[in-house]
Order: sequence, then structure tokens, then C-alpha cells
Amino acid sequence: MNRDALVGRDGALAQVERSVRMLASGRSSVLEICGHRGTGRTAVLDHAVVLARRGGATVLTAAGECGTTTGGVVAELMSQLHRDERGSAAIGHLVELARATPLLVAVDDGELLDAESRAWLDALAGRAVRAPMVVVVVADTFQPVLPGATTIPLTPLGRDGVSALATRRFGREPDEELVRALHEHTGGRLSVLCPLLDRCDEETLRYGGDALADVFAAVTRRAVRSLPAEAAELLRVIAVCGPSFPVDLMGVLYRRRTLSLGRALELLVCAGLVTDVEKPQLLPGISSARVLEGMPAEVRDDLHLRAARLGHQCAVAPSEVARLLAGAPPVDEPWVVPLLRAVAREEMDDGCPAGAAGHLVRALAEPVTPVVRAELVLELAVAEYETAPVAADRRLARMLLETQPPECADVRLAAADQLWGRGDAGLLRRTLGAVRAAGGDHDSVTALYWIADDAPVEIPELGALDIAEIPTACDNPDRAGTTAWMCASQGVDITRTRSLANLALTAPATMLSSRLFACLALATADDAAEAVAGLDAVVEESREKRLTAVVPQALVMRAKVRAMVGDLDAAAADLEEAVARYPLGNLHLDVRPIIVAADILVCVERGRLDRAVALRASLTDDWIGFGYARTFFTFACAVLALVTGDPFEAVARADECGRWMLSRQWVNPAALPWRSVAAAALSMIGDHERAAGVCAKELELARRWGAPSAVARAHLSCAAVIGGQEHLHRAVELLTGSPFRLLRATALLELAQAAGPGASAAELKEAGEIAVLCRSVPLIARARGLGWEPGA
Repeated sequence: MNRDALVGRDGALAQVERSVRMLASGRSSVLEICGHRGTGRTAVLDHAVVLARRGGATVLTAAGECGTTTGGVVAELMSQLHRDERGSAAIGHLVELARATPLLVAVDDGELLDAESRAWLDALAGRAVRAPMVVVVVADTFQPVLPGATTIPLTPLGRDGVSALATRRFGREPDEELVRALHEHTGGRLSVLCPLLDRCDEETLRYGGDALADVFAAVTRRAVRSLPAEAAELLRVIAVCGPSFPVDLMGVLYRRRTLSLGRALELLVCAGLVTDVEKPQLLPGISSARVLEGMPAEVRDDLHLRAARLGHQCAVAPSEVARLLAGAPPVDEPWVVPLLRAVAREEMDDGCPAGAAGHLVRALAEPVTPVVRAELVLELAVAEYETAPVAADRRLARMLLETQPPECADVRLAAADQLWGRGDAGLLRRTLGAVRAAGGDHDSVTALYWIADDAPVEIPELGALDIAEIPTACDNPDRAGTTAWMCASQGVDITRTRSLANLALTAPATMLSSRLFACLALATADDAAEAVAGLDAVVEESREKRLTAVVPQALVMRAKVRAMVGDLDAAAADLEEAVARYPLGNLHLDVRPIIVAADILVCVERGRLDRAVALRASLTDDWIGFGYARTFFTFACAVLALVTGDPFEAVARADECGRWMLSRQWVNPAALPWRSVAAAALSMIGDHERAAGVCAKELELARRWGAPSAVARAHLSCAAVIGGQEHLHRAVELLTGSPFRLLRATALLELAQAAGPGASAAELKEAGEIAVLCRSVPLIARARGLGWEPGA
């Protein structure tokens, strides 16, 4: 008898011993030891047999395997008495024998009994009360053999039981890590635990779980090799299918039938490779790769393919079917690619981009149309943006450089949007500069070239960039938005700018980036409501298209326009979402400073200077790229330096903005009012002459552009540097009815301060109400400092 198998079975042993003692005193009982194979149930039965023999009882034993023929257990029991009775005659003889001497009838593997043997044992148990007799049967946990018996349940060992068995084997208590690893690898099943402990040595004890993994691998390989061929095939089916497949579907895939499905499962459970027969899965610690190793590749692929097809036909979870397809060869069946794409979408929604990428790579192995292939490449790049953004950039660049049929145009435009949104300006310019005619998308795609920032290093081997200049008038909505922003940045022809921007939004442009720049152009022309409406549409559409690099760009642009109109809380919410859902690290350093800069400016307007300073300090040089993103961040730093009392820093930062803007001929004050910041800072440090020149130039350029807000801001700058209430009156007049409420409130407060308390009640009241409505703490404080009281 295996004494190790009795460790941790004190309760079961006590119940068996009580029944044997009762037998010696002439009392009967019927017991059923219930548990999966590998839980020590046979050892408990043997313990009962040993105790009964020691007590002088007659012991008859049989096993379920005897039931290979009908009534086989009856024959086995009676043969030990050298008799040949069957049925009720055999029961009568055993009852008479028990009256003469106590009798123990022990049957192992009761779940394997045939129906006649089960009925006979049940009848014998019913007669046991008439004579000193114990009937004890071992069975699994699914179907009782003797329905009225007292059950003795056995379960796998817990950690305490594993620790006790290891202590018995090694002569000393193992450490907690080894116990944890032993339990994790074996699940507490004695059929696995005992062979594993047989192979453990002092080195295993010393190094614990790491060394145990190698020992367990060897034990597993040995167990698999010892299996009958049919049981080994079923084990491979279980390894491939996993716990999501019902047993009946595994039976369909288990093609050999000499060994029944139930018997093969019992063998696997007994070998310590599978958890149970009802919901079979590999024991913890046994990897499917280990089970499948050595299997011919074509056989393994065929098993994965058959399992995937069966799972799809029988409504197994799509994620499980997709997992099976990963191990199957291309099948060219219409359901495969849609299923993989749907599962990839679910993985993305669940925050598992690596899993989504794997499914999309598998989908690309299938034969598909050019359009579907382009869509898959785009979806794969989107998934890779969270794990391998540089690789995703290169994937999209290759797509744009490849010649594709005209029907792929919309997908290519979306790919250009995504590549632009990630922000690698150098790669974008090089790619767009090398794109050749491909259907009708060439002009639309290459229009982005003119608003991609200059890259610090060009790659010579890509050749000279030969993009034609963008026209100042066009009828292509995808080019119109870009052209509108170019016109707005250069401060020329506000009427044409509006016309182009409206064309991009109302046509509408297929490229979301074109519509975004159209919205910015409208904002510089004071058409803020139209800009916000357009941005709302782009935010929603970019989410629907799952262009994850475009969404944060759209949110930041909407935040900037909302801040311009004084909707500070909504602007802050947009920025918070952009950072929370699309981390800065996934964006290229040529674009990520824009989000931080926009947040700094919103914090300044809300009076949260501590947060603004912290944001400024959080962005180090290795997180700041080149081009407009760096310039916009520099502008935000200039504004922050000005309001925190560092005019020298503000001048230096504003001048740096000016150099970059002028190098591109972006002179419009409405695009970036760096001159206003420079003039205010210059005035603070006493350089009034240069401050006056900067103000005059800004006013000239603002008038050339013609947007009221830009002209009003220039007048406010002139009033602060040169003086004179006429500039203030003109600014207030220009901002009457303006959507830029914070700018109007600032103009009103400047005029109230210049006019004095007696003549400024109306201006103060309106400015205070605007400040409260916009939740601008600095403007509220300034209005109250000038004498305004809320509700007065």
C-alpha cells in the first residue's frame, strides 16, 4: 500500500477505520469512496482491506476493469470463493458467509462497471444489513455506484497537504516557494505529485520553483510517452482546444475509437495530465506546446484547422476560434478573415493591442482582395501603435509607397491620416515626397506634404523631393482644407480661406486631417462655431474609424478652439481624454509637445499656475521634437514666463517662436500671437522702442488678415505698450458679439482700468459675468480688484 497516498486523508481514514471496527462488532455499512483518479482513492480502499484482514474478516476484492464482460465483477468475487453462482444466488451465498464470519467486499474503479454489475452490487448493499458485511466501492464524482451509500469524498491536496507529503519525503519541511510551485505544477494530484517528488533532489530543494519546472517538464514528457496512442491523440486534442470546447466537440475531433472517449479521459486524468473528465483541460503547469512537441507539423496544422472549423460551426467563442486559426494554415474560406477582424477589434477595445495585432497578422496570411488587404494593413498598424509605434509608421509608409488599384484610395487616405497623426514629420515628408500616382488619391495624400514640419535629417537614398506646389485654389475637398490652413498661416485672403475651409467641411473631405486644418483655418477667421462643429464631427468619425493617432490630434485642436472661445472646462476635458486614452509615449516627439502646451495655456487661463509650471517641467528636451510642436510649446512657455514674472525668459521664448514662424512665412497673428507676448515682455524690461515696433507690425499683419479678434488683440498690445484709450475702445468695438469671450473680457477690463472706477461700471459688470461664465479665475480676480462684485 502506498503510504504517501494517505497523507492528508485523515478524515477519510477515520471513517474507514470506524466502519471496519463496527464490522468486527457485527454491524454493517456501505461506503463509496468518491474522487477523481490521482486523489489516493485506491490507497484508502487498500487501507480498509488491510484493516479488515487484520481483524479476521473475509475480504473479497474486484475492480471495474473486470466488467469488460457482462456481470464480470460477480464472477471475479465468487471465483475467490471457488464458487460459480450468479445473480441472487451469489448474493444469498455471501449473506450466509457473512453470518458465519465478518465480510468486506471491496470494488475499485466502480465507474467502469457494466450495468449488470452495478445492479448486482446495489442489491448486495441492500442485503448487507442482514449480516455483518461492509461493501465499499471506489467511484468518480459524476455518477454514484451505490446511491444509498455513505460517501467519503477525496479531493486533490491543498498546499498544507502538499507540504506534509514533501516533508515526509525529504525529512524536513520545504520552503513556501517550493510548496507553492509543487501545488501549482500538480494541482495537488497524487498521481503527478508522487512521481515529481521521486525525481526531486537537494538541488531542487535549494532552488525551489525554477529547478522544479525542469523536473516537472521531464515528468510530463515521460507521462505523455507512456500513454497509449489513442489517449495521446486525445491529449493533443485537449491541448489544442483548451477549456472552451465541450467534451462532445472534443470527441468529434478524437477520431480513433478503439479506446472510448470516457476511458481515454480517465487514463489522462490518472496520468496527471488532465484536470477531470467532465471539463477536461491540461493540468496547471503543463503547456500545450510541451504536449504538441514532436508532433508532425502537417498533423498539428490539420488538427488546428479541424478544431477551428468545428468551433466556428458549433458557435464556440470567436476569440477561441481565432486562437485556433493562429496555428492553422491559410484556408481561403469566407468566414475566416471577418472573424479574425472582429476578434481583433474586441481585443483592442479590451486593451490588448498585442493580441489584436496577432489576429490581424494571421488574417493577412489569407488570400484577400486588394481593398481588404489594405484595410488589414491599416488595422494592424493601428494595433501596433500601442506596442511598436515606429514599426506601425513604417508599415503605413510602405502602404502609401506601394502601387495599388483605385478602389484602395479611401483606405490609403485613412493611412495617410494615421501616419500624419502619429507625428513623425520627417518620415511623413519623405514618404509623401516619394508617392507616385496611384488611382485618384495622389493629390489628396501629397497635400499633407506642405504642412508636415521640416525634418531634422533627410535620408539621401530616398532621392530628391519633387512634390508640386499646392495650388491656392482647388476643387478637391481633401486638398482644400490643407490649402485653407496654408492661406490662414500666411495671413492672406480671408475670404478664400473661408471658402476653401467650407469646401473641405461641406463636401466633405475624405481625409480627416484636411478637415482638421480647415477647422483651424475657420477659427483664425473668427468662425469659431463652425470650427467646433467640424471638430466634433472629426472626433467622432476618427473614433468610429479607430484611427487612434488622429483622435488625440482632433481632441487637442478642439481644446484649443474651445479655450479661445472661453469654454475652459470643456477644453480641459478634451486634453484629459487625449492623455488618458492616448498616452504621450505613443505619439512621436515631433507632436507630443502640442498636448502639453495646450494644457499649459488652458491652466494659465484657469489660474492653475502650479499645474502649468509642473507641466512645463515634465517635458524634457528628449521629449521635444522639431517643427510646429516645439514652436507651440515654446509659445506656451513664453506665456507662462510672462504671467509668472520672468519677462526675459518670455522675450527669449517669443523670439524663438518668431524665428520658426517667419522661416515658413507664417506671419498671421491669428495663427500664433507670439508678437503680443514679445511686446508685453519687452515693455516690462524697458525696451519700449522694440516693443512699439513689434506692436505696430502685429497690427499691420492683423489688419491685412482682417479677422476682428486678431486686430483687437493687436490693438490691446498697442494699448499696453504705446498707451492711448483709442486702441482699447477699438478693441472693445471689434470684439462686440465676438465668440472669443475671454479676449473681450480682457479688453473690457483694460478699458475699465484706463477709464477709472467712475466710468467703468458697465464694462466691469460685463467682464465679470464673462469671467464667471468661462470660469476664468485670473479674470474674476482682476475684475474684483477693479471694484466689481458678483451679483451687484
